[in-house]
Amino acid sequence: MRLKPNEIAIIKSNILKHIDDAHIILFGSRVDDTKKGGDIDICVETNQQISLKQQIKILTDIKMNGIERKVDMILKTPTTKHQPIFQTIHQEGIVL
Repeated sequence: MRLKPNEIAIIKSNILKHIDDAHIILFGSRVDDTKKGGDIDICVETNQQISLKQQIKILTDIKMNGIERKVDMILKTPTTKHQPIFQTIHQEGIVL
């Protein structure tokens, strides 16, 4: 995994501040130690409905607290339609 412990802490704390039941999964190029660069892809699973405004606030908080790389966040809630990406996330992702 190509995230430093302090980066993981920043991401987790800022998500959990807004979504207390969040299950956070890192996926994409950052889980592969042989790759370089790339943004930070995270999937947040929750039983709550999260507005676009809340999503923007979470991503802004992450950035303002020291994460310089672009963060892409996918939300999965009970009402989210199944998408093939979720299977890939669960097969290849790392729970933070």
